[in-house]
Amino acid sequence: MSIFRPKWKSRDPKGFPILIWIHGGSWMMGSTEQYGYKRVSDNFIPQGIIIVSIQYRLGPWGFFSSGDSRMPGNLGLWDQYTAIKQVNKFAPFFGGDKNRITVMGQSAGSASVSWLSVAERAHKLFQQTIEISGSVFGVWARSDETIETSLKLAASLDCPDTKDLKKCMKNLTQEDIQDQMLGMGIFKQNLNFAFFNPRMDGDFLKAKSFEEAIKKAPKRPTLIGNTNKESLFWSAEQLGLVPADEIYNRADDEIEEYSREKLEDFIRKCVATKERYGSRAAEAGDEIISHFADSKAPKKPDNLFYFDRFTDLLSSIHFETPQIREALNKAAAGYPTFYEVFSYQKSKEITEYKIDGAPHGAELDALFHSFVYAGFEETKDDPKIQKIMAEIFSAFIRTGNPSTETLTIPPVTSKVIPYVDINLEPKIKQNPFFHNYLFWERMTKKYGYDVSTGTKVTKFSKPIRRRRVQRQVFN
Repeated sequence: MSIFRPKWKSRDPKGFPILIWIHGGSWMMGSTEQYGYKRVSDNFIPQGIIIVSIQYRLGPWGFFSSGDSRMPGNLGLWDQYTAIKQVNKFAPFFGGDKNRITVMGQSAGSASVSWLSVAERAHKLFQQTIEISGSVFGVWARSDETIETSLKLAASLDCPDTKDLKKCMKNLTQEDIQDQMLGMGIFKQNLNFAFFNPRMDGDFLKAKSFEEAIKKAPKRPTLIGNTNKESLFWSAEQLGLVPADEIYNRADDEIEEYSREKLEDFIRKCVATKERYGSRAAEAGDEIISHFADSKAPKKPDNLFYFDRFTDLLSSIHFETPQIREALNKAAAGYPTFYEVFSYQKSKEITEYKIDGAPHGAELDALFHSFVYAGFEETKDDPKIQKIMAEIFSAFIRTGNPSTETLTIPPVTSKVIPYVDINLEPKIKQNPFFHNYLFWERMTKKYGYDVSTGTKVTKFSKPIRRRRVQRQVFN
C-alpha cells in the first residue's frame, strides 16, 4: 500500500478526502509501482486529496477456485476489501477523512470496484466509486470458467480434484506454479479473455444476483466511464502484450486486408456459436452480422471499415454494454450516477493505430502517466487533457458530483444517460454506444442468451422504465 498526501494540514478538522486506487491487468498482471506517484500527485494533491494505491493477489494466487468450499476463490477481492478496511481504520493517522473515501479502478480494477460497491461487508467502508472500463456485468469479471482453468492448472501440477486439493496446492512453491504457467499468456483464447476472475461464491457477495445486490447496497455516488474505442487495444495492439495467435489481435497487414468475410467468420466461430445459441446459432449469427457488418455501411466500404466494426463488436460485448447496464441499474435504484467517455486520442503518427478512437486504458496517461500509452511521444495537447481530467475527477472525489465551474454534468436517469465526452473541448452528449447496447438487449430477450455476461437468461430483467430510454434514443 502506498499513500501520497498534501504537506499541509487540512482546514477541515475531519481531514482530507481519500482516493483509493485499484489497478487493472486482467486479474493477471499489474502493481502499484507501475502507476508511479508524480502525475497522480500533481493531479490530486493540489486539490487537497489523499491518494492511496493498493495491491492484491493476482492470477491463481488471487482467483484460483475449486468451485466449492475447499477453495472458493475471490482471494484478490478479499485483499482489496481488507486494504480498504485498513484505510478506513487508520485514515485519521495520515490526515484523511474516513467518511469521504472514493474507491477508483480501471479495467479489472474497475470491475473490482464494481464488486466492492455492492458487497454487503463493504457497505460502510467507503462513500463513492469511480469505475473506468470494467463492470460486474461483463463475463470476464464474473465467470465460473475460472474453475475449469484452476482445476486444469492443479492437474498439471499433480494436484487431483479431491478433498486434499487445497493441501496439495499449498505444498507447491511459487516457482512451481509460475513455471507451469509459462507460455499461458495474459489473455485467454475465448470471448471471455480472463483466465482467472472473481465468481459468485455466496460468501464475498451474499446476494443471488448483482441486480439484487445493487438494490440493497448503499446508494453511493458513482462515476462510470469508458474510452470511445475500448477494444482497439486488443484488435490492433502494437506493443507486444497480445500474442500473435490471439483471436482478437490482427497484424498490420491483416488490418489493411480485413474484410466483411473475415468479420463474418469471426462472428460465426467465436460469437454466435452453438454452445451459446444452440440450434438458433445460425439465425443469431445472421442478425449479428447484419448489425455489425452491414448496418449503416457506406456504399463502398473499405477494409478499415470492417476492421473498425470488428473493434466495435468487441468493445460492445466486453465493456460498453456491461457498464451501461450497471449505470442504468444503479440510477434506477437511486444511486447518483454519472457517465464519462474519454475520446481524446494522440495522432496516428504517434500511436500507429489505423482507425480513430481512444483505446482501453488511454486515460491512464492523463491520470498517472502510466500504462502502455505513457511510452508514446508527448504532444502539446496532453497537458490540457490532463488538466480537464483532474478537474472532473477531483470535483467528483470532493463533492460526489463531477461538474466543474465551467461544465455541468447531469446525472444518469431512467430516461436517458447524459455523459461528458472528455476531449480538448468537453461536451455533454446523450446515450453512449446505445445503437449496440439496445441491439444486445434485444438479442438477449429473443434468444435467451446474454453474450456480455456469458449466461443463459430465462427471465429478461431490466432497470425500471428502460423502455422510455429506448424511445428517447429513436426519437
